[in-house]
Amino acid sequence: MVNLLVAAKSAIRIYAAAIALGTNSSISTSETAAAMAELYLPNSTSFTLGSVTVFPDTTVARAGIEGTLIRFHKTGLGADIRLHHSRVDVVSAQSAICWVTWKIFPKGSEVGKGTGRKGAKSGVPKPWTFVDVYGFRLAANRTGGLEGGWEWSNADDEYLKLAENYPAYFS
Repeated sequence: MVNLLVAAKSAIRIYAAAIALGTNSSISTSETAAAMAELYLPNSTSFTLGSVTVFPDTTVARAGIEGTLIRFHKTGLGADIRLHHSRVDVVSAQSAICWVTWKIFPKGSEVGKGTGRKGAKSGVPKPWTFVDVYGFRLAANRTGGLEGGWEWSNADDEYLKLAENYPAYFS
């Protein structure tokens, strides 16, 4: 029998490793997006600031994720996003809510030195954290050591913090 808590924590680690591929310039955004999309179950639903997006399959999820990663790079933000903290709340024998705090290190920021918000001397915002919430569900026949994946997600905090710390993302 699958331990739901262990499976959800494993999914978070696998997803963090996939996101970390974005910091390696020899790995394409397409490859990073494909690794991230493996966590999305069929018909996974994303909720962001009142907008709803359904990913019917990993191909559509990959395309959406890749578009976001490309935008991160085109706006100069970069894609150095690291797992900072996580918490898993078991909801049932099949599902859990995963609260994942990410830390983003904008391209050109001096890690650990806190260069200040946009408009400071350097003009580069210091690293910041944001919380994304994922609905994890056990699912059979998964690949890559996965025993389930994201059934839904909420990225409200991610986009609110982007607007606050890096408004160029939305221009």
